[in-house]
Amino acid sequence: MARFDAPLDQAALDYLREDGFGDGETRSVGCLGWIWGQWLSKAPFSEILRQVQPFVDRGMEMQALTSQFEKRPSHDLFLLHCAIFCCQDAQIRMVAERVTDSEGANGHRPRDDGELYASAWTGMLKHSILGDGGKARAQAEILWKASKDISFKASTKQLVVPYLAGDWDAFRKNQKKDFEQRWEQARKQGAVQINERECVIHLDRYSSVQQSWCWAHCGLALLARRQGVDVATDPIWFPPHAIQCVDALK
Repeated sequence: MARFDAPLDQAALDYLREDGFGDGETRSVGCLGWIWGQWLSKAPFSEILRQVQPFVDRGMEMQALTSQFEKRPSHDLFLLHCAIFCCQDAQIRMVAERVTDSEGANGHRPRDDGELYASAWTGMLKHSILGDGGKARAQAEILWKASKDISFKASTKQLVVPYLAGDWDAFRKNQKKDFEQRWEQARKQGAVQINERECVIHLDRYSSVQQSWCWAHCGLALLARRQGVDVATDPIWFPPHAIQCVDALK
């Protein structure tokens, strides 16, 4: 789905200019899933960065090539997370400067049909990364009132509020609660089977990563880690290798 080695050919450019960021959104979701897989398999960080860095550059190129707004809120949200997961701070900041917030872009304002939710979530991260806590909190207030986008699941208020406040004890506590809930849900859905010898996870149940994986939780945790905060991990939902990859950038 990420199509890492595929340039923006004429067909992709025509689609972008006529129909918006639907293809870009699909590529970004594919990149998120690929990164999760690399964390789980403990792939060398240099290999992850080699693929994702130009991918993120390509996403920013798409933003510069059209004034279309269709699907841009979700595209920007997922693209920013791709950068947060494994890119250098300078590139993350560059993405943050370019992505939308609740004000929209190019004369377009997000509709309250999921677009506003995605844009406000992106805006909350954008202004947090750029160092404006007041704007980040203002975007969060818009976020809680907006209609959720049924095409993806982000994180919870219980994680966002302590993240924005810098209350890292509460953040870690709520991380662990989120992981526990995901394990319990996986057991109920039959996605995990545990006996005295082994634990088997059926990851094919999580192929729709934007709906089934805690990518937004991981994004908040990795932004905190980049500030030197100790955060909780999980063998499946947020592998320790993700922390090691970010620490390798220092």
